[in-house]
Amino acid sequence: MIAAAERPWILSADADGCNRMATSTHGIETRALEQPDVQAWDSFVLQHPAGTIFHRLPWSWAVQAAYDHQPMHLTSWASGQLVGVLPLFLVRSVFVGRVLVSVPYGTYGGILAENDRAAAALLDAAQATARRCGVAYLELRHREPNALDLQEIDRYDTFRKALPSRVEDVLPSFPKKARAAARAGLETLTTETGPHLLGVVYDLYTRTMRRLGSPNYRRKLFDQLHQHFGGDAVCLVVRSGGEPVAGVMSFVFRDEIMPYFSGSTAAGRAADANNVMYLRLMEYAVQRGLRWFDFNRTRRDNLGPHAFKRHLGFEPTRLHYQISLNRARHLPNLTPSRRPFALAGKVWRRLPLCLTRPIGGRITKWVP
Repeated sequence: MIAAAERPWILSADADGCNRMATSTHGIETRALEQPDVQAWDSFVLQHPAGTIFHRLPWSWAVQAAYDHQPMHLTSWASGQLVGVLPLFLVRSVFVGRVLVSVPYGTYGGILAENDRAAAALLDAAQATARRCGVAYLELRHREPNALDLQEIDRYDTFRKALPSRVEDVLPSFPKKARAAARAGLETLTTETGPHLLGVVYDLYTRTMRRLGSPNYRRKLFDQLHQHFGGDAVCLVVRSGGEPVAGVMSFVFRDEIMPYFSGSTAAGRAADANNVMYLRLMEYAVQRGLRWFDFNRTRRDNLGPHAFKRHLGFEPTRLHYQISLNRARHLPNLTPSRRPFALAGKVWRRLPLCLTRPIGGRITKWVP
């Protein structure tokens, strides 16, 4: 963890000043995040039962440094006590115009509050910010259902389950076919973990994204996340004959681990490297004393990854992403399965990595 004096600061008002107003509604004062409140924010997130790693300020610092999106973070207060937070970024996209997102490049996000009044106050303030900034819409990536009266994007599932308490029980906890595949892979594959593997994971990730026809995130985002989360950003690589064939960058939050950026080669997929990779990652988590494995989100129409997570014994749970339309008239849809993006994906697969890596970093600035 970075010392408080060394932490980068987020300015929550842009040049237009569209987030400078404090409001008082529902008996709650809501205002932009201020420098003295940084420690209180992170403590609130760590203690809240619905808090996620994406609500933590280090995630926002990494996003701001890597992509230069404008932070518009909001806090709610009652009797001088912090009762709610909303990490929020103003994103300028060539596809949908200006939007407010909580949070960019995060599976989860949205309003985190002690009660419905605080949540309602944060929503009011966020919607007022959306109007002042003239954005198309406000997107809140909530994991759990809530009392907010907003339209939902019913497109994603998340996967999460408890880990065994002993390392030797991890493999037996796999379903039969996954257990057999992992055992077969263990005959020829080796694994290692460590911060020195970040570049290897990024290389595998970008190669996989090109194969899938999707743009990759910037290397700077990986570097910034690794810098800000330190030992809670875990890199694991699977090797065959010394060559990396699969890798994943995961994040630890409280008592859970979340694999987030991953990639594999054709040789790795043929050798069951992904089964081995997640087996070893779960064993690492148990050794570290963690209790939960969050397998992240997947679109329901992305049949391969959705089926693979179920193959490892995870069951899907619907995510509750919510939208508050402002200037836009319809819910946004920037998913790769849309026809224009699918056609672009076919071209993307044919481009060399020397082009897809830098171009992908530019495109993902517009699709947070």
